[in-house]
Amino acid sequence: MSSSGVRRRSWLAAAAVLGLVGSLLAVGVVAPPVGAAAGEADNEARFSACVGPALESQGFVDVEEWTAESAVNCLAYYGVTTGRTETLYDPRAPVARWQ
Repeated sequence: MSSSGVRRRSWLAAAAVLGLVGSLLAVGVVAPPVGAAAGEADNEARFSACVGPALESQGFVDVEEWTAESAVNCLAYYGVTTGRTETLYDPRAPVARWQ
């Protein structure tokens, strides 16, 4: 290999290392680690995918007027979760590891 090829690879390697270090430093400065107290949110979400039809009842009668009803309805709307039956979500049922 010629000396110009070695110099080019050295320059590319140095640029890659500098880019990596720079991006790591930028992440540390722009987005510090989360340090919320146990059980308390340190930042509220600005946006939610759970709007409009995603908040409508998905037919689970055992979660009506429950604190997490809107979350269950949203997850069911997007197909992330299903109930035990068409009308029962069964939030207290055990969950298998594969689930």
